[in-house]
Amino acid sequence: MTYPLPENTRSFVLQQGKLRKFSNFGLLFNKYIDWDKNWKKKQDILKEILSSYTKNDSFLESYKNRQKMLLENYKTRGYHVECFTMATDYRFISGLGGAHVLETGLTLHSLYGFPFLPASGVKGLARSYAEKVDDASSIEMLEVFGSEDKDRLSDSNREGRVVFLDGVPAEFPEIEVDIMNPHYGDYYQGNKPPADYLDPNPITFLVVAPGKAFMFSLFSRDESLLEKSVRWLKGGLIELGAGGKTNVGYGYFKEVISQGLQEHKEAVAASKEDDDLMARFNKLKLQCNPEKFLGFIKSVGMEEIPFPGNISFKGMESVINVGIVENLEKLEVSSDVLKAVAGKMLEVIKPHKKWDDKKHERYKKLCLMAGVQQNP
Repeated sequence: MTYPLPENTRSFVLQQGKLRKFSNFGLLFNKYIDWDKNWKKKQDILKEILSSYTKNDSFLESYKNRQKMLLENYKTRGYHVECFTMATDYRFISGLGGAHVLETGLTLHSLYGFPFLPASGVKGLARSYAEKVDDASSIEMLEVFGSEDKDRLSDSNREGRVVFLDGVPAEFPEIEVDIMNPHYGDYYQGNKPPADYLDPNPITFLVVAPGKAFMFSLFSRDESLLEKSVRWLKGGLIELGAGGKTNVGYGYFKEVISQGLQEHKEAVAASKEDDDLMARFNKLKLQCNPEKFLGFIKSVGMEEIPFPGNISFKGMESVINVGIVENLEKLEVSSDVLKAVAGKMLEVIKPHKKWDDKKHERYKKLCLMAGVQQNP
């Protein structure tokens, strides 16, 4: 093996002709690549990297503790803080097109080596959802994200009033080798017309495995702007996806359902005798999350169907979306209750052109629950 390193360093990082075990995955992936190998064996190189490091969650825990202390400090200074956790619905890749000796990159923390979503990308995703899906006004965009004019000396330049932090994994996630297999490389390079006789060109790259939890944090002095930003960010993670290859299902997230759901269901059921449907619904709107929404549905009685006409899930799209359909299916409620709930959900859930097949399949299930025939 040959590495572009001083002799003493090279002898240290190598042991019996192989890389020593490293706890910093970013150091291995970005610095210790054997540059003298046959590049056609790129997949073998990636597998060697994955086998040459040991997870060290203490790095990540130290980072999260410092971030927690930062947020607590801002709380004492009068800021409002929101933190929530989302899990990857499928594989996730950020920084695929970044500069790297292997030609396919992965965004890793520069000091600790764990995969993460940079704050700039998190903010950009929330902005994209606000523009493309929520039709936010220019005033709302200016208040939350600041002006598009980045000239600090310009009179129109101003900062946004909401601060977005990096999205960091709850624990060091599993990293896998994935592959894309373009068949028409010569055509894309302008050399030949597309045809079946062209050879495929397998390209390997690293991804974060499905089902891995990431933590997101925002803070602002304005509580209403913060709540709006959280809704936009959750909507972007669920509906638009983060990172690369979102058009084939990568990078979509879903909210994490905690074990506290059963306790919430029992609490809702216990208070059901004293609260009518509208009272419970108004409580839900004040602080809606997947657990509370499913608990609310669990509390609906047969005598409360159909829903009153003035109940609407509008404004609750960060929770009321196709991502919750699988959990809705698992609820032990009557088919009549499920039909009524699904019908109200369809008032705010509309098919999106950027959805992958999985999301379209969930939408079909929701239509079946509601007894609605989909348009061809």
